[in-house]
Amino acid sequence: MSRPWIRACARAFSASVARSTLAAGVGLVILSACGGGGGDSSPTTTTPPPVNNTVSMSVSPASVVAAATTAQTAPTASIFVTLTASQANQQVYLLAKPTTNGIASVSGAGSASPVTVTVQFKAPSSVGAGVYNDTVQIMGCYDQACAQQIVNSPQTVQVQYTVTDTTVQLTSLSPSSAVASGPAFTLTVTGTNFTPGAMVLWNGNPRGTSYLSSTRLSTTIQGSDISAPGTVAVTVSDPTNGASNPLNFTIQPAKLTLSAISPTSVAVGGPPFMLTLLGSGFTATSTVQWNGTQRPSTLISTNELVAQISAADVAALGAASIAVQDPNSSVGTTPAQTLSVVAASKDAVAFQINPAHSGTVSFSSVSLPASAQWSVDVGGTPSYALIAAGLVIVTVTVAGSSEIVALDQATGATVWGPKIVAGQANAAYDAGQVFVISSPFANAATMIAFDVQTGAQKWSTLLAGQYAFSAAPTAADGLVFTGGAGSGGTLYALDETNGNIVWTQLVQNGDNSTPAVTADGVYVTYPCQGYDFRPATGELIYNINTGCEGGGGATPVVADQQFYAPLNVSGASGNIYNAETGASEGTYVADSPPAITATTGYFLQSGTLRGVELDNDTVKWSFAGDGKLAGSPIVVNQYVFIGSASGNVYGLNGTTGSVAWQMTLPAPIVTSTGALPFSGLAAGDGLLVVPAGTKVTAYLLSANP
Repeated sequence: MSRPWIRACARAFSASVARSTLAAGVGLVILSACGGGGGDSSPTTTTPPPVNNTVSMSVSPASVVAAATTAQTAPTASIFVTLTASQANQQVYLLAKPTTNGIASVSGAGSASPVTVTVQFKAPSSVGAGVYNDTVQIMGCYDQACAQQIVNSPQTVQVQYTVTDTTVQLTSLSPSSAVASGPAFTLTVTGTNFTPGAMVLWNGNPRGTSYLSSTRLSTTIQGSDISAPGTVAVTVSDPTNGASNPLNFTIQPAKLTLSAISPTSVAVGGPPFMLTLLGSGFTATSTVQWNGTQRPSTLISTNELVAQISAADVAALGAASIAVQDPNSSVGTTPAQTLSVVAASKDAVAFQINPAHSGTVSFSSVSLPASAQWSVDVGGTPSYALIAAGLVIVTVTVAGSSEIVALDQATGATVWGPKIVAGQANAAYDAGQVFVISSPFANAATMIAFDVQTGAQKWSTLLAGQYAFSAAPTAADGLVFTGGAGSGGTLYALDETNGNIVWTQLVQNGDNSTPAVTADGVYVTYPCQGYDFRPATGELIYNINTGCEGGGGATPVVADQQFYAPLNVSGASGNIYNAETGASEGTYVADSPPAITATTGYFLQSGTLRGVELDNDTVKWSFAGDGKLAGSPIVVNQYVFIGSASGNVYGLNGTTGSVAWQMTLPAPIVTSTGALPFSGLAAGDGLLVVPAGTKVTAYLLSANP
């Protein structure tokens, strides 16, 4: 007969069983089914049992339980069959019939009672998670055809096989989207079967992951990870349970907005410059509109554009409407910001008069005075003067500390102050505020803002990270800049309204270089290193590295789109570069920052002041004066002013170098251009202001500047 549950691979075994176990020996044949399928051809003859020789069967256990995870190999289980006979020499056949929900096969082994029947389960990964119920029917027979069964045959064993899913599954992300170029955020990943070693992958790249539970993980996604619109695959890699399914995180395009421009104002008749626009949603198709007309635009990021503005655009006083247009944006064109084209400043607002330190100012007319307008003893060594808002403001060194005092432009009377500040100090002016750097020895400096009219302190900010500050501040267009050293160097940019640090940039060295600031650049120079940074953002536009090494630094000058960079290890001599590109354009020699007009540069070197034609680098004239010329020259209209260590101040004809005016003061003119506190001549609002000894002396050059 044919039995479909007996496989052709069945094997037969025969053995005698120990008398201590059985009452009589039993000849044993085991047929092992191979999984419940197929069949074999069994003989049609049977072997009846001997008279009075009976065999009984017991099966243990009555039920079998097995479990596995989908990541594991298939398990096995054992069933034990015990045979007991009353007499020897009786052959018995065992047959096993399984169902196949979770069972792959059964097999038998052994020649002595009990006989082991092994249940082989299916691979967990092939059946998947679930509970699979089966039975294994065990039959003991006197004949191979199993027509005559032994006592207690058949018996059925209940089998339960449980498979659990340990594959990592992701179900949700929180948040599941973000706006391009947004801030960093925490991403929470929800799923199943996480273990403490699980790692979140962002586009296949691992991110630092916090294990919260077997169903929750978190990680920090940086702003740089969402810099551009698109879709990112988020997965989890688990060392125990493998890799997960992916979930998509959507980076949405930011809405097109324009939040700020830099600069917000420029002087009429100025040179071309790069306008910086800050906002969101900028793309490669975004263009800058100047009064409704497109300007050459460059995409820096989704938050920043720059545009080339020509000299013709700022040739007349007025206001320009600035917007961003993008045909691929639903916004189309942003609301406009306003850039003002204003008259050139008549104020002295920084070292060497202006933020670029060019040392030049133009009044409506100049008359050389026969005597001083006023002279005031400030009780210590005065710095260069700020001349603005009807005041002359100087910092004063007194017994190793500093004061700041504001004097009336017309009379020299004290309007406010002195205000005590720690350590060495210098000041800058912009938009109704005076900014003073207070630099105690071997400590972090503090930037302090005072109201120019009242002297009331508005804010104070510690410049952490450095401990040696030897540069004066420069303020322009809403930001105040200075540098510090100690551990390398740092350039700081602070918000004028609240003192918040807007950005910092690391520089090599960092001493003595008061930043020169233009409409589109912040320039600092140290031995062998020159830098140009974008004012609003601190982006490095270019770095000049001449390959040498040294400490110290000196103040640069930017004029007529040329960058005078004192990159030597000592002194103020250096190289000339194109201020916009950093391309080399020559060299110059000077002992202090020069004064530069559109056509002529004025350089003091080895006690001699020279007027140099910039177009051809020709010396037009030279002037040695009393042999003790010192400090930096300044230019007011057609006159060049220079002081001397003997107490003389000279006014020279800028074209010929001839002496047009000379005054002698009772003390040497204070000239310090290398480190805090900086000092020197200043001119603004019609005044020439000269620091000499402990006095500040003002000369009226123009009653209507």
